[in-house]
Amino acid sequence: MTDFLNSYVMEGRDWRAFELCVSRLIAHCGWTDVQIVGESGDKGADILAVRYNSNIKCTESYLVQVKAVSGDRYVSIDAIDQALQGQAHYAAKIVVVATNGTFTNSAIRKQEALSKQGFNLKLWNGAFLKKLLDKWPEYSHQKRELRGYQSTASNKVISLYKSGRSRSLIILATGLGKTVVAASAADQMFDLGLNKILVLYHAIDLSTQLQMAFWREVKKTIPTRSFSSGETPIPIEGINFGLYQTFFNDLGGIEKDAFDLIIVDEAHHAMANAFASCINHLTPKMLIGLTATPWRGDGGSISTIFGEPIIKLSLIDGMKMGYLAKVDYRLMCDNIDWENIPELARKKVSIKDLNKRLFIPQRDEAVISALQEVMADFDNPRIAVFSPSIKHAEAFAAKLVTTGIRAANLSVDDKIERRKLLLSFATGKLQAITAVDVLNEGIDVPDVNILVFLRPTHSRRIFVQQLGRGLRIVNGKTKVIILDFVTDVRRLSTILQFDKEAKSKPEGEYIETVHLDDGVVTFSDEKAGTFIDSWLGDVAGLEDEEDSATLVFPRIGDNS
Repeated sequence: MTDFLNSYVMEGRDWRAFELCVSRLIAHCGWTDVQIVGESGDKGADILAVRYNSNIKCTESYLVQVKAVSGDRYVSIDAIDQALQGQAHYAAKIVVVATNGTFTNSAIRKQEALSKQGFNLKLWNGAFLKKLLDKWPEYSHQKRELRGYQSTASNKVISLYKSGRSRSLIILATGLGKTVVAASAADQMFDLGLNKILVLYHAIDLSTQLQMAFWREVKKTIPTRSFSSGETPIPIEGINFGLYQTFFNDLGGIEKDAFDLIIVDEAHHAMANAFASCINHLTPKMLIGLTATPWRGDGGSISTIFGEPIIKLSLIDGMKMGYLAKVDYRLMCDNIDWENIPELARKKVSIKDLNKRLFIPQRDEAVISALQEVMADFDNPRIAVFSPSIKHAEAFAAKLVTTGIRAANLSVDDKIERRKLLLSFATGKLQAITAVDVLNEGIDVPDVNILVFLRPTHSRRIFVQQLGRGLRIVNGKTKVIILDFVTDVRRLSTILQFDKEAKSKPEGEYIETVHLDDGVVTFSDEKAGTFIDSWLGDVAGLEDEEDSATLVFPRIGDNS
C-alpha cells in the first residue's frame, strides 16, 4: 500500500472507505471544517467542508457527492442531480461530484452546460484524485510543529518502547492535544515496524473526529480504516479505528497479537467490563492510554491498566503556558435579590429553596443587551449560548435575530439540519448558536470567543468541559469572555474555587480547574463579591450537593 488511495479503495470494493478517503484527501489538501454526512436522508450530500479563497479573500462552502463504482462502470447524470439537490438544501457555494472511476459523456456535457449558466460544479474522477494527492506534500497542510511538551511526550513513548516498556498513559486537559501526541507517536512507530495500529474508542460519534485528528498528523502513505457499526474487525497495515463494543462482540475471532500498537481514547472508560475485556484479550507491543479526566467515580485507577502517566497537564497549566485562551469571566449578578438576604441569614434553607428565593428570573432582553456590549470587544464575535431548555434555545435564537445578530438554535433533532447550521456557522453566515448543551452535540467550535451560560450547570466536570468549548486558540484568538447569568448558589461556589485556584496551584493530583484572566472574577455588581466571600468562603464541595441539601449562612460582615 503506497497511500490511502490504494487499490482496495480505488477499485470500489468499499463505498464507505472511499467516502472516508475523499474526506481525508480534501482535509489533506486545504479544506477545513470537514463533515461526513453521507447516510440515509442526507439530502444529496456526503461531505460538507469549507476552504478559504485567497483570490476573493473569502471562505467558501463546498458540498461533495461521493460515488464509488466497481469494474468499468461510469457515473451518470443522476449523481449531478443528487448533488444539485444537496446544494439547494445546504446552500453550499461549490458542488463537487467525486468518483474512483470516471463520468459518462452526458454527465460531462451537463457539467459544461451548468457552468455556462453560472453553477460552480466540479467533476473529480479517480485520476484527478490521485493527481491531487500526489501534488501535495507528505503531511497534511494542517499539520503543525509539535509544542514542546507534545514533542517530549511523543518521544518519551518511543523511548519507552525501545527500552522494552509496553504501556504509557498520557493525561492532557481538553485542548492541549493528547490526540496529537498519540498520532505523532503512531506515525513514528509505524516506521519502526508497528504496522498494525488500533485506536479504540467508546462512542461511535468519536469515530470520524478521531480519524480526522490522526489524518492531520500522519503521513499520507499510512492508510486508515474504521469498523464500528457491526463491521468485522479485520486489521489492515495502517491505522484501524474501532468501537470497543464491536471488538467485544467479535473477540473470539480476533488473534491476541492482531495489533502491534493499541491507543485507547478517553482511557478512563477502559475499566468498564466489556472495554477491559478487549484490552486484556489483546497483547500489543505497546499500549497507550489517553485522557483529560483520569479520575473515576468508583475510585478506581486507570494506572493499573496503563501504568503511571508519562505527562500530566491541566487546564490551568495550559492557560499559564499560553496554549489555551485565558478566561475573562464575568458573573452577571444583577439578578440577586439583596433584600432577601437578611431574612435568609442564620436560617436553615435548602439549596433548591435558596435558589428560588435568592435569584430573580433574568429577562432575555437584559441578557442580549449585555451580550451586545461584549460583542464590541471582538472584530469577529463567535457566540455559543447554553440555554435551559430546547424551547428557550429556539426562542432566544429568534430574539437574537430580531436584534441583528445572525443566530440559530442547534438543539434540533434533525441531524441534517444541524449539519447545515454548522456549515453556516463555520463560514461565518451565523454569528451565534444556541443549544441546551453544546457539549453533547458532538461538534467542535474552536472559533467561539463568547460563551453565555443561561442554565445552572453546577457539576465541575461538565462545567469545565463546557468552558473547554471556548478555550482553543485559533486565528489570533487569545481569550474567551464568559457571561454567566447565575441562577444557582452552587455555581457561585464553583466560581469562587476557580478564583482561588487561579492564584495558586490547586491541591489534589487530578483536580481540573481554570485560569481566570488576571486571576480574578469580574462581578457585575460590587455587592456580589462581598456576598460570595461572606456566604460561600468556607463552604467546601457545595457544587456536588443535591437540591435538598440544607445550608446555614452567616450574616454578611458577621465575624462571630
